[in-house]
Amino acid sequence: MKKIVLMLLLIVPMIGKAQNPNDIVDRITMIQFIVDNPNGQLVYRQTKNWCVDFLSFTDNQQDVMDKLFNAQYIDIAVAYKAYAEDHSPVALASLIDVTVKQEFYFRRLLTPTQLDNYRAKFIEASEAPDDAKNKALLALFFSDEVLTQYSTKE
Repeated sequence: MKKIVLMLLLIVPMIGKAQNPNDIVDRITMIQFIVDNPNGQLVYRQTKNWCVDFLSFTDNQQDVMDKLFNAQYIDIAVAYKAYAEDHSPVALASLIDVTVKQEFYFRRLLTPTQLDNYRAKFIEASEAPDDAKNKALLALFFSDEVLTQYSTKE
């Protein structure tokens, strides 16, 4: 009986976070691909920059984004490796929490116009999700809808 209660306590955090199983699988697959790469930090930064190149960052913004993406890689790698070790619901919830926080940090650095363009890009990407760039955008960043789902479920 204690094992069942413990298992339920571990699963509940994941249920609230994982609204769309394909979304979770896509995110974890992308993160795994990047973290398992010997040049993971470089790949992470370049892929994130590639996904959002339509935002036309200023030179100053680009420098800030590069620093942000490099710092984010360290956090995502630690969270992913913890999840990869045991695949527990708690580790999955922690990994999702890290990605949600990263999204909020990223959005704070955008101008209002860039944020509007960013939001519009998710509509385009969701209409053509098989395009490689759209797939990467949807796996590494959050639409408003998905961000709301993940950030309000505790």
